[in-house]
Amino acid sequence: MKKPKLAVAGAVLAVAVAAGAWALVAADDAPRAGAPTAAGSATPAPAATDPVGVLTAAAAKVDQQTYRLTLGTGGAAGGDSTVVVWDPKARRGLETTSLKVPTGAVKIERLTTGPDVYVRVSAPDRRVPVWDGRTWWHVGAPGDPAGQQGLDNTRLASTLAAPKGVRQTGTREYAGTLDLRGSGAVLGSGVGRVLGDRAAAVPFTAAVDEQGRLVRYRIELASEQSQTARLDLTYSDFGLPVPAEPPAADLVGEDPPANIPGA
Repeated sequence: MKKPKLAVAGAVLAVAVAAGAWALVAADDAPRAGAPTAAGSATPAPAATDPVGVLTAAAAKVDQQTYRLTLGTGGAAGGDSTVVVWDPKARRGLETTSLKVPTGAVKIERLTTGPDVYVRVSAPDRRVPVWDGRTWWHVGAPGDPAGQQGLDNTRLASTLAAPKGVRQTGTREYAGTLDLRGSGAVLGSGVGRVLGDRAAAVPFTAAVDEQGRLVRYRIELASEQSQTARLDLTYSDFGLPVPAEPPAADLVGEDPPANIPGA
């Protein structure tokens, strides 16, 4: 089968994906963010006085428990969005992206079972037969290929590993800048083009909960037209179960066509 590409699942790039895909067609239960759950509400983390230390520790904690990540652009409600339910230790979970198009919404589901990745696309009509909402296209193994095309939503917290100029703005709330020039493998080429020279000092805000876990994280982006865009991340449901079993064999398609994200 073809070398797989990671799906463009970030909501900031979703509009571009939807517009491009739709142009081709025309041509032919989350709790309140930060609320502790039974699996992660043991002892509150001790208060730290170093904001950089607080945030780097919070970013590292993301990979210690299962979680739900809600990702959007910070725009109006009802826009493009992505929800990820993820087990970082087993590297398995389900990512669901909803992209608004003129006739409704295209839903892209990306299922990672550990050794394999499958993608299913549901469209509001059947002008693209392979977007049937039934077939799980086998697009390969996690991490292939090395060249990342879109956001790797399961690794976005790692961009907070070396914040600069951090200041505390409220109770467990912080702001500063990020140097994202070395984050291409996580952010993909699309975000890199949007940032341009700004990648060396990208503004961000973040908040942690009483256990020192990252619960809100906003990365401010700007388009070439100087319009504000951003990645808005909310982490919640820490410790939730993450079932991610391979699809039934009769629902799996091999050699996915080019209009399947990841093909």
